[in-house]
Amino acid sequence: MPSPRSRPLLAGTLSAALLLTACAPVVPPSSAATVDSATTASATTSSADADGQRALWIDAETIALDVSGEAEEVVLQAAGEEYVLEDAGAMTEEQADAHRRYADYATFTVPRQLDVAEALRGELAVVARDGSGDVLEATGVQIAGVLDDVYADAADEDLGLTWKNKKPELAVWAPTARSVELELHTTPDAEPTVHRMKQDKRTGVWSVKGKKDWAGQFYRYRVEVWHPETGQVETHSVTDPYSVSLAADSTHSQIVDLEDPALMPEGWEGLDKPAAVDPAAAQIWEVHVRDFSVADETMPEDLRGTYSAFTESGSTSVGHLEDLAEAGLTHVHLLPTYDIATIPEVDQAQPDCDLTEFAPDSPEQQACIGEVRGDDAFNWGYDPLHFNVPEGSYATDADGAQRILEYREMVMALNDMGLRVVNDVVYNHTSGSGLSDTSVFDRIVPGYYHRLDAEGNVERSTCCENTAPEHTMFDKFIVESAQLWAETYRIDGMRFDLMGHHPKDNILAVQEAVEEIDPDFLLYGEGWDFGEVAGNAMFEQASQLTMGGTGVATFNDRLRDAAHGGGPFDEDPRMQGFGTGLWTQDNGSGLTGDEGQQLDQLLHAADLVRIGLVGNLADYTLTTAGGETVPGSELDYNGAPAGYTEQPGEAVTYVDAHDNEILFDLLAYKLDHDVAGLDRARMQSVNLSLATLSQGIGFVTAGSELMRSKSLDRDSYDSGDWFNAIRWQCGAAQEFGDSTNGFGVGLPPAWTSEAKWPWAEETLNAVEAPTCEEIEFSRDRHLEQLRIASSTGAFSLGTFEDVAERVEFPLDGAGEPGVITMTIDMSGLDDAFEQVTVIINPTPEPVEQTVPERAGAAMDLHPVLQDSVDEAFAEAGFDAEAGTFTAPARATTVFVE
Repeated sequence: MPSPRSRPLLAGTLSAALLLTACAPVVPPSSAATVDSATTASATTSSADADGQRALWIDAETIALDVSGEAEEVVLQAAGEEYVLEDAGAMTEEQADAHRRYADYATFTVPRQLDVAEALRGELAVVARDGSGDVLEATGVQIAGVLDDVYADAADEDLGLTWKNKKPELAVWAPTARSVELELHTTPDAEPTVHRMKQDKRTGVWSVKGKKDWAGQFYRYRVEVWHPETGQVETHSVTDPYSVSLAADSTHSQIVDLEDPALMPEGWEGLDKPAAVDPAAAQIWEVHVRDFSVADETMPEDLRGTYSAFTESGSTSVGHLEDLAEAGLTHVHLLPTYDIATIPEVDQAQPDCDLTEFAPDSPEQQACIGEVRGDDAFNWGYDPLHFNVPEGSYATDADGAQRILEYREMVMALNDMGLRVVNDVVYNHTSGSGLSDTSVFDRIVPGYYHRLDAEGNVERSTCCENTAPEHTMFDKFIVESAQLWAETYRIDGMRFDLMGHHPKDNILAVQEAVEEIDPDFLLYGEGWDFGEVAGNAMFEQASQLTMGGTGVATFNDRLRDAAHGGGPFDEDPRMQGFGTGLWTQDNGSGLTGDEGQQLDQLLHAADLVRIGLVGNLADYTLTTAGGETVPGSELDYNGAPAGYTEQPGEAVTYVDAHDNEILFDLLAYKLDHDVAGLDRARMQSVNLSLATLSQGIGFVTAGSELMRSKSLDRDSYDSGDWFNAIRWQCGAAQEFGDSTNGFGVGLPPAWTSEAKWPWAEETLNAVEAPTCEEIEFSRDRHLEQLRIASSTGAFSLGTFEDVAERVEFPLDGAGEPGVITMTIDMSGLDDAFEQVTVIINPTPEPVEQTVPERAGAAMDLHPVLQDSVDEAFAEAGFDAEAGTFTAPARATTVFVE
């Protein structure tokens, strides 16, 4: 069984990534794919000495093998026979490009008399012998390439459930199966009736035509197939990978017509979508469905943690979201909402202790949660089971199609607020493979849907079972799955988890498909470059350095790390950066060296923030703090180019996300402990402004505007509601303790954060949780920044040409160290302001910044800031004669003409 993701992954070329997601498949006893009968046959060949799967059957005529030059004979053992393979020399150029990792393998021609389709139904082995007949190599065979070649026509077939004349038809691609039958159940617990399915030998697709009265019934496929994990023919009863509805706990697929009016909210067919948003103007709020409302005591109890919570307009949580939308939020990004492997949908455990009675730095809370974390209601959900069905634990009824209706109601409610909806999708891995309880694809076509290494083992660089989008039928599945969500659930965007593990062509195919449905569909993802695919080792990846010019955005770790200091996986979390007091207020950790070293680091961090503020444009010319004029692509980020986009909307600009420490906790670790509560709120606001007021896509984690804390948990994927819930009723006694924001509710979980306990314990005792007044201050300041961004075109110019022409950093490194001054020339554009000047000052003192080009201008505070909740803006001013701006400490100040 795969283990939880608990190790750091390198990403962003040489940087530590924004990620840590969960793949711990703890599934209820009634799993999605169970073995209904014992093994039905033994291996069909005599290749008992074969080891691993080091041979590659790459097309119908060719097998590739890394074999010694001493080999005189290479044979294929299949269907109880032995076939001599003819030496074909090196791979062709086309073959080598398609199989880059194995480009130096020798190739061998398969004899024409071999029945390839029949051979693929059983055990395969390749044996190489020397001139004396001694075996040099005996190994199994990987078959993905030959399946793509022989069954290429399958890519044009309709798979899963379709409807014709109100009758269902079911089809599954299982080219290596010996038989496939449909098990039809009136209820999940009822004995099935078994229906024969017919195989199209050209495509490898098995299908059956149903009757009208099948609607609403449940089904599984009974698949008889040889499986390399056991070396035997196995019979599985398995759910449909293309399922659109499920029984509770995903035990059975359900036959449901997604066009059934009963599954559509009133007004769904004529849904008025929010206005289109240019990517550079997008402001995204990332939220977990359960986190959003589970601790909202104004929410009806039976709706807390559900899709339906988003429809309760009288609740505190929804009211807050409405306020964000009114201020300028454009998108809500939902953490995974497909069917999740690690959340029980029916019987959900609760911690068996009173979590409110323990000390703020106690290990007891996490220990108690740890005892039930595999069986409770919480997981981030980065462990897909069925990709095309909404998760049942977020519905008021997990059994059947109610989840479909409630998901649509949620989308409709968010759209009615003026918000577009982004789904977090995870096609780069599955929760299980082989014969595991959470394996669906691999029980139907063993060895195809997952990426295998040279030995034939499933790659796990994502810390889960890596899938293979480079294979035709999984590429097809991903594209069609994205289409389904865009069309059937009318979502407005997708965020791809570990997008760099996908081929670029796959993501572009998704883009083309969804934009046919909605031309304004937003696509972005994690473009990290690591694992077996790193450096385009297997194909051209959908990574940061390859997606420029596509319109698909990637997360900008450059600005993130420069603002924080260090990286997400630093052993000691106290490393400081531009937004956390580096040089300007040393926290005493000694991690950043002496004053001279700190200043050098600060100046470079400020350069990285500057290029981030303009959307990480590769060709934007920046004068660095050292006086060197370079394009963004030549600004160094740990040996990689800091600038890599062609358009500003191709960068997702952020300072925190669901994974790694949330912003309040980062500041708790990194700011000097003597920084007072209101100043911490100000620093929260300064850091969030880097995302909100950038030229890229602004991205904020839900609750960061409320100074939300997870009590220093760096990876809360399986930490339960206690560490994850947004605490809405500040100051009131509540189920989740009396912490105002979640800070100080115990040491973070040992399974992710024990190595940081020495610093966590110190921090939990030294830093006070914010007061309710400070939280309200932080909230209001963020609303102000959203209003500034949404009302001022200067922060969403949209094109490289406009940004390059209009955005400048006139002081570069010559101004106050640790302060950034940015000017935006709006002359000639249809905007309320001719000139905009932004001063980002995270330092503890007010600053004066003289911009000679602004001398004589009539600059004033932005109208939003003239009535700011922060009284410090009363100190802001502009001396027109000298062109000197005065900006308060720990604030981002916007002046306009």
